[in-house]
Amino acid sequence: MLGATLSRPSTPQTSEAKLRKRRSWMPGRSQNGSPVGLGGNNALGAWIVGAEGNVPYDVSQLVMGSKINELWDDRGDTLVFLYPRDTGRGPSIKLNSFLYSSSPMLTALAHSNIYNDRGRASEERQGRTLESRTQQLALASHSPSPPPSRPGSLKSASSRDSRSRKDDFESTREETHLYLPIFPESHASGPQPHSAQNDLHALIAARNLFALLLGQSLVVTSKHPSIFSTFLAIVDLLKRYEFSNPDGSTYGEVVEANFSHYIKEFNLADVRASREKTIEALVLGEQMKSWELYNEGFVHAAGKWDETVELGSPNFQLISNITRTRAERASMDLFNRLRNVRHRLDDFDFPTLFAGYLNSSSSDESKMINFKAWKSSFMSMRKYILSVYKHQYGSWPPKAKSKKNDFDESGLNRLLLMEVYQDFCDLYDMLVDRTAFTTRQSDIPPQLGIEPAGTQEPTARALRRVMNEYDHSSPPVLPPIPFDTPLLPSLSSTRRGFKSLEPKKQAKEQSKKLKPDEINKALMQSYNRDSVKSTPFLEAFMIFERKSAHGRSMDEIAELRAGQWIFMYAVLQLLPLLVVDAPGVQWTKGVGYFLCQVPKGSPPWTKAASGRKISQWYGVAGGAGVVSLPADIVDHGTEGVYRRSHCWKAAEQWTGQTGLVSGGSLQADLQEEAHLSPPLNLGLQPDLLRPRSTSPDRRSNRRSVHIGLEALPLPDGGISSGARPASRQGHDPAKSFEDILGQQPSRVKKRH
Repeated sequence: MLGATLSRPSTPQTSEAKLRKRRSWMPGRSQNGSPVGLGGNNALGAWIVGAEGNVPYDVSQLVMGSKINELWDDRGDTLVFLYPRDTGRGPSIKLNSFLYSSSPMLTALAHSNIYNDRGRASEERQGRTLESRTQQLALASHSPSPPPSRPGSLKSASSRDSRSRKDDFESTREETHLYLPIFPESHASGPQPHSAQNDLHALIAARNLFALLLGQSLVVTSKHPSIFSTFLAIVDLLKRYEFSNPDGSTYGEVVEANFSHYIKEFNLADVRASREKTIEALVLGEQMKSWELYNEGFVHAAGKWDETVELGSPNFQLISNITRTRAERASMDLFNRLRNVRHRLDDFDFPTLFAGYLNSSSSDESKMINFKAWKSSFMSMRKYILSVYKHQYGSWPPKAKSKKNDFDESGLNRLLLMEVYQDFCDLYDMLVDRTAFTTRQSDIPPQLGIEPAGTQEPTARALRRVMNEYDHSSPPVLPPIPFDTPLLPSLSSTRRGFKSLEPKKQAKEQSKKLKPDEINKALMQSYNRDSVKSTPFLEAFMIFERKSAHGRSMDEIAELRAGQWIFMYAVLQLLPLLVVDAPGVQWTKGVGYFLCQVPKGSPPWTKAASGRKISQWYGVAGGAGVVSLPADIVDHGTEGVYRRSHCWKAAEQWTGQTGLVSGGSLQADLQEEAHLSPPLNLGLQPDLLRPRSTSPDRRSNRRSVHIGLEALPLPDGGISSGARPASRQGHDPAKSFEDILGQQPSRVKKRH
């Protein structure tokens, strides 16, 4: 039969002529015991999911209660009966008991049958044993005595007896019988005429449940014609039979792993082109307790939430209230982020950059640096970028369906901003000084975020002061880029012995106008050669830079570079909150809406979903203690997003150190959480917050390179909001984070 030979088939295994010859089942049976009725084996409608050409599934095996070949594992230890014991029908499914071990109900049913079967078998064996012993005694009375055993034969006889007992045990060992409660008690003997279709659908749903456990093909019916409704029918059985892992976050490892396979096989997570599939992904993610599918559906839904709601799908009501509330909030947050970016990027206008420090004439740096030249270079760079993008896209911001772009919507969309971000990341990689790690911290006021004047060059110090002011200019406070200063052109790269000259003579040479060939050489020496790419944007920039530097001195060229760097920094810091996709999202190619909103909090199907937010244990104090903090804030707050952006990943690659963080904005993120009041004081002493791994020598003078938090591993299957883990050596697990900080009263400054 067709259904008996299929295991994720792609083509039918029997001919249509054979299918037509088969007799189908109708509730009730004829006098000779054969199924009667529907005039076709697929009259009720059953097809194999994923098979080409809508291959029909033969339901006769289910109806007859016979062996289903694709669900029969000869190595299994459990026989599953789809009909009650008193019907006399045989097993239909054979599988290993560990596959349903996450169901206490099925396990209890199987064990109760074991005891019943063993009781009956024990009585039969006892009867046979008594008769056998009687016969042996009768024969022994007429048999001669056995000869004395030879030396060495005792061990052989013992081995033979052991093997004999083992063979007897294996021959008498019985498989577990699991009688599945499928039908209502009113017709426990099997399907009844008045409810034929419902009972057949119940059989197919049970068949699909065990197909899920075994990782086999699923069957859809006229009642459940889609993979979506088929899985919802399976969910009913998973709940009915109480499948669960220890903390209730999944239906068990087997269901979770096999459903993950189905997600990939049926592309359930690819919801890019369908709002209906987006809704189905959210519903199935919740109902199947699949974070993989739920996360994908949520991220896409938040990016197109208004359109999804406007669809008016009846399945929308199946989404839980918790998820709907979270998606609405995520959509509002996305709207605010996009509005902030549009306000600045529509004209590449950053007025706050020149409203403070760069507008001052009283600072020490203003006496040595021409801030007006920086501003002029900044405005020239802005004009150049606008002209480049207007030429590339037809207008700025681009208009939809233009001859120079194929965007579906006008304005700033995800695909456009990712192209812009990539352009500026390429420029950053080419210009950045990879030896100058930042001296800034974002969780302290901008005027205090720079080291004293004598510890760094005036240009680098002034640049960091400007960038620090920009990062604090509007909420949220942005963490500083790990490597935040550029390579500056210098005569030392073009003239031998320049460094040996006296300072006055060096200054004189730096102020002289240069020839074009020396300008070109100096600029090339100020690039990271391994990051010079042949892209239209970089090629255009190098042409623009040489044109701007023509007829200028080296000091003036360095001022040009500083203004260009400030503009580049402003754009780079603006975009990560939109262009950095949420962790775990897979289907991103060609998506125009933003995929940056994560499902915060505990999964909606867990007990903690309506309570406090999920927490994670983090190591602090150089590995001496642990603290529990909201995982959403640490991993998905402002700093968490920036830590996944290009500049941070590049810094990790250049330093060979993972988890690199440059004085983050965790303090500000924590203050936004209503349940953390008063906010935690993260102004810890420098040595208390050093990274776990050894820092490079060039960063040994940093006040705070790492915020001192490192996520700790959890046992498999656990949710991080659970019980406190075992304490580390030298740490009292009963102490809170505030208590840990309180141990340093003389070294931690209190904030007011």
